Amino acid sequence: MRLTVLMVAVGIAQAISLVRADVVELRSGGQAEGAVKRVEQERAPFVVVTIDDNVRVAIPEAQISRVADAKNLAEYRKLVAKTEQAAEAQYELAIWCKKNQLLPQHKFHLHQAIAEDPDHSKARAALAYVSHEGKWIRHAELQAQRGMISVSGKYRLPEEVALLDAQSESNVDAKRWNREVSRLRTAVLRGGEKGQEASAELAAIKDPTAAYAMARELIDSGARQPQSLRLFWIERLASFSSRPALEALVRTGIDDADSVVREKALEALQKTSPETAIANYLPMLKSNDNGLVRRAAIALTYFPNPEFAMSLVDALVTQHQREIPAGQGMNVGFGSDGSGGLSSGGKAQVITDQVNNPQVLSLLRQIEPDADFGYDQNRWRQYYAKRLSNYSGNMRRDQ
Repeated sequence: MRLTVLMVAVGIAQAISLVRADVVELRSGGQAEGAVKRVEQERAPFVVVTIDDNVRVAIPEAQISRVADAKNLAEYRKLVAKTEQAAEAQYELAIWCKKNQLLPQHKFHLHQAIAEDPDHSKARAALAYVSHEGKWIRHAELQAQRGMISVSGKYRLPEEVALLDAQSESNVDAKRWNREVSRLRTAVLRGGEKGQEASAELAAIKDPTAAYAMARELIDSGARQPQSLRLFWIERLASFSSRPALEALVRTGIDDADSVVREKALEALQKTSPETAIANYLPMLKSNDNGLVRRAAIALTYFPNPEFAMSLVDALVTQHQREIPAGQGMNVGFGSDGSGGLSSGGKAQVITDQVNNPQVLSLLRQIEPDADFGYDQNRWRQYYAKRLSNYSGNMRRDQ
């Protein structure tokens, strides 16, 4: 990631607030260290990192994954050096990391704890495992095996979800809100005093059935509505956190043509339902559409989680098929007399392209800042296999 050097002028107009932490971790996987200040701007806030007396770097907040306290990181390094590999010691270190906002390290040491003791109940619980029929299984997987569906963080039977959807779609209030929201949106776009009143009315709506109407406005508006209004829809939908609201935010976060709108939708999902975003974006890494794979990886940078690292490894290099219609390919032919030449035509051909995905590699580096094997998937897999098994030369484990 290219960082832009900021020449800070005397009498800068924006309000600048000091940030205690002095390590800025980037979504690309790198970091900048120094005295950190946050610059307040209406549309694009950023932080200024003073690296030394001569160099200051401005970094947009949208490119920052986390701002960490250097004291915490320094203390963490000391603790790692003296912490035993025993399961309980690794678990205690994980708890310390969580309290001090070192979340990737928190997850890592939880995995270390269960690598040492697969039945460490507290570490398993922290990683959302439950005991079922004598085995550890993730809570989400268990609910899926039972046929349950996650809706806004709660598991429901498919029949219940279908009934709720049918009721919502046919709900008289939802249809009424379609008309009302459309009317208010028209007034907002016309501006003036009535536009301000309409905007205030929209902001005051608390009825969750209005989410369908607002979701439709966000998804179908495209370039026909100003950016400010579309950002307003995102803010209102985030306040509902219902299924139609989350679905609209998920679609906007990956498909919208406006990067500012996409980022706002992803930030809203960060706060309301990151699990919904991950559940939708992670399967997209397997798409035959390479553009969708890359957009999904960019969206997932807002939800970095070591638990889906292997899915990222699989998506580092992807294969995508495309068809060349009959008559558009070129064939090399040789006659019986040894003469040769090029000819066009023949059957339709299916071509398989192997593509490196830098967006996926960037996210993998964000999750694993201490490892970098480029697009070498085998080395990444060996790295994770070694770390999870914690092999030390003796396959036997004392009971």
